[in-house]
Amino acid sequence: MKSNSRTKPKGTAKPKATKLRIIGGDMGGRTVTYHGEEFTRPMRDSVRENLFNILGRGIRGTTAFDLFAGTGVLAFEAISRGAVRAVAVEPVRKAAEQIRKTVDHLDLESKFTLVQGDAFAVANRLLQCSGEDDTPWVVFLSPPYRFWTDPEMFPKLSAIIRRVQSHAPPGSILVAETDHTFDTDRLPPGDWDVRVYGITRLAFIEPGNHCGLNLPDSLEI
Repeated sequence: MKSNSRTKPKGTAKPKATKLRIIGGDMGGRTVTYHGEEFTRPMRDSVRENLFNILGRGIRGTTAFDLFAGTGVLAFEAISRGAVRAVAVEPVRKAAEQIRKTVDHLDLESKFTLVQGDAFAVANRLLQCSGEDDTPWVVFLSPPYRFWTDPEMFPKLSAIIRRVQSHAPPGSILVAETDHTFDTDRLPPGDWDVRVYGITRLAFIEPGNHCGLNLPDSLEI
């Protein structure tokens, strides 16, 4: 959900906080505060609505991971639509503080975990499948668009995708958000469903694994 981290020139106007609307579910119509800084790029309402319409009932009963949270609106939307828990990762202190305020405002302390840190550093620890908990995941991968073409960042994004593909419990879904210029054929191999909404591409994949075991579909367990 984030884009730039450029330093604003001196003398520019202070960003104005605004509010994003949760579109659907139990908390539909309630708001998420957005600080207005350029380093965060909230997903457009129309794209977010299409994303969750595609997920449909598949979001219910899942754990949602918003690995590049920004405002955290994807995590909040997921809980609103039936996710049992959400984990949001955000490295920027100011953005993390806004997410905490929204958690308090929506009274979601029991369902929401905020990790202030680098998604690349914490992904392996967070994305672990335990035999004691086979709750499906919905993983939102919405980094700054430039990461998809950055020679250092792209391999790290691909590593997160491959980890989800090899560790996610049955019934899990990963959603990658890129801009329309990125060639989604470069994503790790898999049965991707790619949708285009203006300048945004959403790529969906169901890992189809059994809690970390790459088993053939025909194998009975």
